[in-house]
Amino acid sequence: MNRNPHIAAVVWAPEQDRTEQFAARLNAHLYCIHYLQFQRPWLAPIKYVPQFFKTLIVLLQQRPKVVYVTNPPVFAPLSVWLYCIMSGARFVMDTHSPALYSRRWGWTRPLQRAAARRALMNITDQERFRRMFDEWGAEAMILEKPLKPVELTEPPPLGEAFKIAVVNIFAVDEPLMPILDAARLLPDVCFYVMGDTDLADPAVLQAAPPNVVFTGWLHSTEYWRRLQDSHAVMALTTYPHSLLAGATDSVAVGRPMILSEQPSLTAYFTGGVAFVDNTAESITAGIRHLRDHYSHYVAEVTALRKDKQVYWENNFRQLDRLIQSVIGDAV
Repeated sequence: MNRNPHIAAVVWAPEQDRTEQFAARLNAHLYCIHYLQFQRPWLAPIKYVPQFFKTLIVLLQQRPKVVYVTNPPVFAPLSVWLYCIMSGARFVMDTHSPALYSRRWGWTRPLQRAAARRALMNITDQERFRRMFDEWGAEAMILEKPLKPVELTEPPPLGEAFKIAVVNIFAVDEPLMPILDAARLLPDVCFYVMGDTDLADPAVLQAAPPNVVFTGWLHSTEYWRRLQDSHAVMALTTYPHSLLAGATDSVAVGRPMILSEQPSLTAYFTGGVAFVDNTAESITAGIRHLRDHYSHYVAEVTALRKDKQVYWENNFRQLDRLIQSVIGDAV
């Protein structure tokens, strides 16, 4: 497919589904810029320097008029900003919400504010963060992660063992031990826990009962196949304002969800979901209710999928018109 030479998309990761989908919708050249191992914070000071210069190099070679860039880390938008100063281009910064509230990225808030104020547009997934950008004097709009256009397949027959895909990266906000405790209470349910096990506490891995399978890091096709081959998808967080990508992916494949009862999740996912309070007892009860009323949950998530797709398309058109106005001036 021929990409528009005037648009580029940049993410500092070996792969990142949200950025890939936006790049596809914008018909943009996608640059996944990354060195060394992924999700290893101790390597950041080493790899950010070559990634910074690699970003400049690829953009100066293509010379796009608009660059869509993912934050965090904020140094990716900063490198794009430098390119824009040199070339007269504009950039759109898509800020994932943990960058705005997590302790890990808190120290970069002044840098994020500086970049946001110079962006053509800032993208965020919640109204509370759009207001934050407004307070910074930065233009912002709400665009959640788009639903990936994957093939809708029928769930596995209920006569099989009930299978749950646990979207997990062993992050600090993911309560994994309650899931393992719930698995002990549900020996007839199989839990497929995703994520790079090199990042996990070995004691946690050893504590898992036999009905828990650690899949390791699943890339692209394997990841989506795991979701489609499951009856439901679980994604838990201790953060109150994290709009979990795993939940959006569950809607994309039409599978019911087990999610943490957090404000951002209860507001956005209004059907096809069993909300739990991150305890083994609540997780167990949620899974049992979902399994016992499975057809009802499937019908709800199917309707939710249609509603969210229409809502996202309407919002995306605003961004597309803005970018096309810049490109139109450049052509």
